[in-house]
Amino acid sequence: MALLTKAQINSVVDRKWEDVPVPEWGEGAMVRLMELTAADRGYIEAGSVVANGQNPELKVESLKVYREKLVGMAMVDEKFERLYSNKEIAAGELGKKSGAVIERLAAKVQELSRMGRFAVKEAEGNSGAAQSGSSVSD
Repeated sequence: MALLTKAQINSVVDRKWEDVPVPEWGEGAMVRLMELTAADRGYIEAGSVVANGQNPELKVESLKVYREKLVGMAMVDEKFERLYSNKEIAAGELGKKSGAVIERLAAKVQELSRMGRFAVKEAEGNSGAAQSGSSVSD
């Protein structure tokens, strides 16, 4: 098999998505959640790392909006464009919605993005797999 080029890699759509019912937001209401990009996931995880640091105010503030960041960065329209900008997420627009709904949607984002307990489940499923090929580090 031939190695991929940068253009081939950049053209591949490799993120999973799922339409999720949200009956609390209206009869037949659904939202589309998409697996987080590497950049969005890094942004969220960096906030968690900072939250575990020495400054308790950063910890509280970061954890307070963790679920809203997950949902806001993963919620997309039919064209797979994000519904909420980082600025809108930071302004707390999703923080005004039902905590139970945001929690449920955040869990789905974690599942799609293989984060948290879903990363552990995947790792457990792959624990017996042997690594093949060689690796070279710079």
